[in-house]
Amino acid sequence: MNTNAVYQIYEQGKEFYFYTKYAGGFSYPFEVAGYLRSLKYAVSQSRIRNQDICVAPLLEQMKGTYFFPGSLKKELLFTKVTKETAVAEETIANIPFFIVLDVERYTVEFHFNKRFRELSGLSDIAFPCFDPKNKYSGGCFLDEALARQEENENVPFEERIEIIFRELIEQAAEAQGREVRKCC
Repeated sequence: MNTNAVYQIYEQGKEFYFYTKYAGGFSYPFEVAGYLRSLKYAVSQSRIRNQDICVAPLLEQMKGTYFFPGSLKKELLFTKVTKETAVAEETIANIPFFIVLDVERYTVEFHFNKRFRELSGLSDIAFPCFDPKNKYSGGCFLDEALARQEENENVPFEERIEIIFRELIEQAAEAQGREVRKCC
């Protein structure tokens, strides 16, 4: 699957934009959110003179983790882009995923490019990254994916995670659609 994506990151009332060839998809945005959350925690522990420091610009230094294919372990995943580039029609036409990540709220939103046949049936949707009480949160998705690792054992670990996250996100979108239909 094509995992090109544009990320729009909100932090402290600011917007940051990044392009990635590798970190779109269904599970990777949660890994990115966790990376930024860890950085935010580390920076907040050593704040100098009560200054709030944005960690989003550090995304350019993120390298692949064990959730990414092995060939990306030492590769930088993100390139900073301008807002104009991120939302330009020629960019959007070739990018399957537009990810909105809110560092403070710790949420991930997926906006799927319907021009890509494999994504055409998916509705845009947002998730908390971690909420143990919400079965539709990134943390619960990860628990489910890790519990199901025996499935498709001949498929590499990171691909199995991605497949399971997609299934769970599709289920969440379907459930959300049922809720909308009930209330209207």
